[in-house]
Amino acid sequence: MGINIPTKNELVANSMNPEQLAQLVGANSLMYLTVEGLQKAVREGIKDSAPENVGHCTACLTGVYPVDLQ
Repeated sequence: MGINIPTKNELVANSMNPEQLAQLVGANSLMYLTVEGLQKAVREGIKDSAPENVGHCTACLTGVYPVDLQ
């Protein structure tokens, strides 16, 4: 379970501030979302589903897994 995230030293955002990173990717601005903000943004795009059927695993970001790991 999970995703393969590079080490901190391999991440370009580790060596730049948000303004520098925005310039690198050609954006006007760049801000980071909280996990809650990410979940809210994703839910906004799927308004057709019943709320109880909409969920996203964020264990790779929070360490809180939806199942018991053995």
